[in-house]
Amino acid sequence: MQLKKTIQRILFILFWTGIGTGMILLLGAAIGRRNQERFRDYTIEIKGQYGGSFLNEDSIERLLRQHTEGVKGELLSVLKLRKVEEGLKQHPWIRGAQLYFDNKDILHVGITEKTPVARLFTQAGQSLYLDELGLPMPLAMHRTVKVPVFTGLPVSTGSKIKDSLFYLRIRDMAQQIVLDSFWSAQAAQFDRLPDGTWEMIPVIGNHVVRLQDGEDFQQQLKKLMLFYQQVLVKTGFDRYRVIDLRFNNQIVASYGAGTRVDSIRLRRSVEQLLAQSRAAELDTVIRYLPKPLQPLLADDTISVTTEMKNSLPLDSAALPQKSNKKINN
Repeated sequence: MQLKKTIQRILFILFWTGIGTGMILLLGAAIGRRNQERFRDYTIEIKGQYGGSFLNEDSIERLLRQHTEGVKGELLSVLKLRKVEEGLKQHPWIRGAQLYFDNKDILHVGITEKTPVARLFTQAGQSLYLDELGLPMPLAMHRTVKVPVFTGLPVSTGSKIKDSLFYLRIRDMAQQIVLDSFWSAQAAQFDRLPDGTWEMIPVIGNHVVRLQDGEDFQQQLKKLMLFYQQVLVKTGFDRYRVIDLRFNNQIVASYGAGTRVDSIRLRRSVEQLLAQSRAAELDTVIRYLPKPLQPLLADDTISVTTEMKNSLPLDSAALPQKSNKKINN
């Protein structure tokens, strides 16, 4: 009886061992045959930004050839997908790459491009983009994008950490500009001054806006919007030459001699920009407009209405008599 059970146990073990061995042999044969197969075709999908892509299928195929023995017709055993993905991601314009085969041995290549958020010009004459992570990236040969422009930048601050923080501040400034329809249309470029502050050149208006470098950039834009709505829409965008936002709770506006109210066409352009800004419903835009203010008098006299006192209180002790006007926010 004991011998019979032992024989049955041995036969049971041999049976399943045989089945397991057969499955392993079949799997090995299948893998061997597949490794000798060549993939038949490939598809390339590029996810670009701003309504298009900077790379095309030809450029991606050239990159594939650099990291493989070939493209179409290569042995499946030769192509190491993860290694090829890592190689593709070394390209300065590629954020991510995904490669996989379908059941018909067709290679699918998915490419995600980086997103430029700012165009930079250094003091040495170099030009480059800044991506959404705040990292420098080269220009594209066949395509440009409309992003905020920053000029007069130092080539390096002498420290990688300081460079990274500096680029991150520029990225944050650029993103706030891009997210607001009014400032996207009004801010032509930002010039870096020797003291580390910024000077914004507007599209409309013969003036410059001086800004403090720091984390309160959004608050400075709100102050400038308030000044546009309360003062410049009424007096004209060419009345003041410098609008300085670098002081806490103040807007200092300096104007030149002989400047008067803008033309009707220019005022309509400004009001159209303001209307687009309000329609965007973004936090960086003040939503209300006050009652019409009385026009400013000649350069040697300042007219202050009740509405202006309530919305932009003046610090009369700090105001020069003829050439400067200081407005508290």
